[in-house]
Amino acid sequence: MDFLQNLCKKILSIVAHTALTITGAFTMLLSLGGFLSGQLIGGGIVLLLGFAMTAIGTRSLWYPGYKEKQAEKKQLQNIKNTSLESGTAQPVTDFAQDSYQKAVSDFNALNGIIRQLQDQELAEQLKKMQGIALRMINYMKEHPDKISMADQFINYYQDRALSLSEQFLEFEQMGISTPEVSAIKIKTKHTLESFDEAYEAQFSRMLTDKMLEVESELKVAQQIMSDAGIQNTSEAPESHRTPEASTATTAYRTPDAGDMRASSPPAMELPDITLENNPFSIDRPFDTGMPADDYPCRSRQKEHRRPRGRFQK
Repeated sequence: MDFLQNLCKKILSIVAHTALTITGAFTMLLSLGGFLSGQLIGGGIVLLLGFAMTAIGTRSLWYPGYKEKQAEKKQLQNIKNTSLESGTAQPVTDFAQDSYQKAVSDFNALNGIIRQLQDQELAEQLKKMQGIALRMINYMKEHPDKISMADQFINYYQDRALSLSEQFLEFEQMGISTPEVSAIKIKTKHTLESFDEAYEAQFSRMLTDKMLEVESELKVAQQIMSDAGIQNTSEAPESHRTPEASTATTAYRTPDAGDMRASSPPAMELPDITLENNPFSIDRPFDTGMPADDYPCRSRQKEHRRPRGRFQK
C-alpha cells in the first residue's frame, strides 16, 4: 500500500513539474509579444513570472546537484587567516608562524585537489583526513606553543598526503589506464588509507600535556573525596581502566599446580608479519632514488609551491 502511494506521489510530482515547466516556457514566449508591442513593464513582469515557473518546474533536476555542491563547499571550507596571535605574554616564534602557514597552505591545496578528483573512494578518505587536520590546525592556532609537537604531521604526513594526491590527480587527468598506472593508483590509495590513523596519533601527541593535566586533576579530586570519607562505588568500564586501577581492584591468588594445569590455555600461533599484512607500515611508493625529472607523473609547473619538510630526503 505504501509502495503504491509513493508511486502515485512520484507520478503526480513529475506531471506537475512538467506542466509547470511547459507553462513557464510558454509564458516567457508570451513576454516577447509585450516587449515587441512596447509594453516593457508588462512584458518584464510576464518574463519574470515565466522564469519563476520554469525554475520551480525544473527544481528536481538542478536543485539536488546544487545542494550537494553547497554541502561539499561547506565541508571543504578553506582556512583564510594564517597569522598566529599568542594568548599569553610569550610571543609567537618565527618557527611556529612558518609551520602554521605551511600547514594551512597544504590544507587548502588538498581541498582543491579533492574537488577535482573523480575517484570517490580516495576523495572520501581525504575528506576524513581533512577533518582531523582541521581540528589540529585550529588547536595550533589556539596553542602556538604546541606547534613544535606537530612538526612531523606538518612536514611529513600532510606534506606527503598532498604530494601523493597531486600525483594521483595527474594520473586521472592523463586518462591512461595501463596496468602499471592502475597499479600505482591502487598502491597510492592503499597507502593513504592509514594516514587518518597517523593524523590522530599526531593529534594525540599534541594533547599529551593536556591529558596529563586532566589526569592530575582527577587524582587530586579522588584524594579529596577519599579524605572526606566519600567512596566511589561505581566501577569504570574495563576498557577505560588504567593499569594501576586494574592491579588495585583485582584480587591476586597464587594458583597451585592443579589450577595451572587446568586453566592453562593452549598456545596461540601468531601469524608472521610481512610487508603485505603489516598494519603499522606506511608505504612510500614515491620514495625512490630516481631524479625528479624521471617521474612519469611529475609536473614541471606547479601552481602550489611549498617548502620541503626536514623529514624528507
